[in-house]
Amino acid sequence: MLDKTNDVITVYYDQIEALEFSIHEIMTFASLVEEEAPTEEDRKLIAGVFYNRMDQEMMLQTDPTVIYAHGEHIPRLTYDHYEIDSPYNTYQVQGLPVGPISNFGGESSLNAVLAPADSSYLYFLADSEGKVHYSRTYEEHQNLENKYIHNQ
Repeated sequence: MLDKTNDVITVYYDQIEALEFSIHEIMTFASLVEEEAPTEEDRKLIAGVFYNRMDQEMMLQTDPTVIYAHGEHIPRLTYDHYEIDSPYNTYQVQGLPVGPISNFGGESSLNAVLAPADSSYLYFLADSEGKVHYSRTYEEHQNLENKYIHNQ
């Protein structure tokens, strides 16, 4: 697995070097995108959301990091889950967590981090069917939560 990862990422060293991230950080970033996004289009949009959040010094607040911090699959997070004290909990730490939470899969998530979709989205959530919905404001996000999450 390490050899395959190295083969994939070596091709992108020049692009990575041009960014303000280390290879470790890019691998971490790509792992977040991999865990959040069901499609290639969503990967690019979600990578863009994460960049937008970092640019505004917002926490990434991505649920897969909370699940990873707990060390077990949690089908539905509760408020108590978000309280875990961990350098992986992006609801408590600024920016990227300390390391990858998974393998970033193929090149799709890596490409999304290196060439994200340009948008003004700051929030996203997936409905029960796995479709991802994006919003620009917290109010819009809350409306989507009420429509797709709380009414399930």
